[in-house]
Amino acid sequence: MPNTSEFPSVEIVEDRATCCGLSRLAGLARIGGMGLAIVVIVGVAGISYWLGSHRATRQASQMLHDLPLINATGAVTSEKFSMATGNVSDEAEGLFVLDHNSGLLQCSVIYPRSGQFLGRFSTNVAETLGTGAKGGKYIMVTGRANFPRASNRPAAGTVVYVMDSTTGNYACYGIPFDQTAIPRNQPQQGLMVLIGAGSANPLVDRDDLR
Repeated sequence: MPNTSEFPSVEIVEDRATCCGLSRLAGLARIGGMGLAIVVIVGVAGISYWLGSHRATRQASQMLHDLPLINATGAVTSEKFSMATGNVSDEAEGLFVLDHNSGLLQCSVIYPRSGQFLGRFSTNVAETLGTGAKGGKYIMVTGRANFPRASNRPAAGTVVYVMDSTTGNYACYGIPFDQTAIPRNQPQQGLMVLIGAGSANPLVDRDDLR
């Protein structure tokens, strides 16, 4: 007959194996629970960050939407030329170029539908500013003005100011631009209109001060 004294040792081994297996399962369960908790925490943090970023983006967009719109123009001056831009219609802006040597001021307007300069206007500022044939040292900027429009002489809402920095004399010119010519791609040209002139160094009449 087999020795029965060996059976308890077998049962002890089985119990130990079972205990070890349960311990391992419990450890894995704990690790899995911790991993799940970490995933949940990271997910919640990511969602919170996304919501906050989205909310900040919407707030920034709203702030930009509430800002007033502006019309920007540019002007640069070199030794030989001055250049500026200014709106002449709802669809196009004019490019103003002044030749310091000759005093010739030109405004070229590109038609957006054709992609060509089909509007051209010009004048000579030398006579008005008193620089003569010797040329001048000019500076130039554009501005806005709402002139009443006549049917026989439509005008742009932009004016150009030119100054001779040597004498301080300045002048303002308007552009007789016809906006209705743009949809028809109809070329137009003409002379700029002298609106007014003045001086940054006016002579003081002492009698008027008394």
